[in-house]
Amino acid sequence: MCHNTDCRICVPRLILIADFGTTARIMKSKLEGSLLILCCFCLTVCYMFSFHKGLYVPGFRTANQRSVTIIKVVNSRQFKSANCVKPANAESHIICDSLPFQTPSCRNNTKGSVPNIVHYVWIGNGTLKIYQYISILSVATNHKPDKMIFHINDVVPRGELWLNLVAQIPCLEIEKFKAPTQIYGNQIEELMAQSDVARFQILLKHGGIYLDSDVIVVASLDPLRQYPFTMGFNGLKGLSAGSFLSVRNATFLQELLNGYKQFNEIKEPVSYFSCIRSRDLALSRKDLPIHIEETSMQRPNVWIEHESIAESSHDLSDNYMIHIHPKFTTKYFSEDFLEWGIDEVRIHDSTYGAAARAALFGTRDLVFLRGEEEIAKDRKPRKPIKLISHDDVKEHPRNFLKDNLAEIKKASTLKNHVKTI
Repeated sequence: MCHNTDCRICVPRLILIADFGTTARIMKSKLEGSLLILCCFCLTVCYMFSFHKGLYVPGFRTANQRSVTIIKVVNSRQFKSANCVKPANAESHIICDSLPFQTPSCRNNTKGSVPNIVHYVWIGNGTLKIYQYISILSVATNHKPDKMIFHINDVVPRGELWLNLVAQIPCLEIEKFKAPTQIYGNQIEELMAQSDVARFQILLKHGGIYLDSDVIVVASLDPLRQYPFTMGFNGLKGLSAGSFLSVRNATFLQELLNGYKQFNEIKEPVSYFSCIRSRDLALSRKDLPIHIEETSMQRPNVWIEHESIAESSHDLSDNYMIHIHPKFTTKYFSEDFLEWGIDEVRIHDSTYGAAARAALFGTRDLVFLRGEEEIAKDRKPRKPIKLISHDDVKEHPRNFLKDNLAEIKKASTLKNHVKTI
């Protein structure tokens, strides 16, 4: 009687009624009783199948509803030792009996002035993509926050990948919010601007770590939590609002929000208020505490090393994260990489592949399975490409930074310019 072939969401057509008297009346008919038993059996099988696969999630734990729990992944076989070895003379690959998945986890870490809480803002009703799944999973495998809060204005992300995340990450919570449509009396219509304002307001109130859902974390962010406010230099003309850390009521963040008083007066792209103005504040307001990471949060990126994410291979050993910017990366590389599954990313020699492996397996090495030794032996790893320096930008074929070189050099010195509140 289960008419939906996807047993995770299998629901019998006959509605089961909890009232015993009503149920007794239904059971008067032998035929109806048989149908009821059959539906109960079907529903039980569906539940068992779902729990066995670690996919079924009966409810979400929200920030204000602690009694609703998340079912963790019960299929723990994938987390057992994969018996991986690095062959002699292997430069950048390992051979494993099975895929060495990391176990997502959370921890209570009160060290650092920035709360160890990671925030996401989700506006709309889209389906979670595989690269977003890897991005969010990377926080729980490589950073291990106290909590991860998804702030949604409509519904949770759609699709099985979202259900897997909820099942895998024990500290993932959902919090409903209303996307801002105005600030200081100015109307905000663009979704990008609404998202920017929302993330600033949320971290001003709560503090923590904000990440876009296309940022892959490759190392613990704890060293950055000692600073009152941190942003990454994007290598162009500004700082990036796609990832930042903040204490509660950070003065820099408050001043950044104050800039929206002129939102309708300044005819600039939306990114001006989040990226360009943040740079201007850092340069002009020495009284506002900010720590700027020059390359470890937003480099490489598609605007400078434009084939860097899906095509080239960069050494990520000094990175905290990478921001893949899929919308722009696909201008230089096939959109197929956005749909790469585990079998693709485990053996693809690229920056995105390395970051994905760091999230999934805890290693940036290529991962081959037993029986693939010959393929692995013949694989010639790409030589990691260095980041384009500011001095070399004027010779870069895309010439993004030529006209702003002096200003960029000045901004880049802020990396070590850390002030205290």
